[in-house]
Amino acid sequence: MSHQHFCHVAGHYWECEGKALRGGDAEPSVCVCLPCGRPLEGFDHSGCDDPVELLACPEHMEEERQHVEEVRKEIDRHRGEFQLDEKLARLKSLAEGPEKDALSKDVADWLFRRLQR
Repeated sequence: MSHQHFCHVAGHYWECEGKALRGGDAEPSVCVCLPCGRPLEGFDHSGCDDPVELLACPEHMEEERQHVEEVRKEIDRHRGEFQLDEKLARLKSLAEGPEKDALSKDVADWLFRRLQR
């Protein structure tokens, strides 16, 4: 028995036989219905809301891996430019007060702008 996944990289459905390779995993793992938590194979998921997992198909997995790596490098670059790690370390060392509040707001504003992209 098989089930479908949706390849979010290329925008198509693909058939799976119960196990699939995910992200940086070295071995395929059992496909699980996200709404109910049971394996997709061997159970009735007709009552589950949207049991289709977004997962790159084997043909597009390398393309996804490359994209994730590019995004990770871009995030690291932005973190470095903003000096996020240094600011977070400084926040931990500051006593409660206006200086800590201002730095907290600066970090929160920067993170919020990153999320809006």
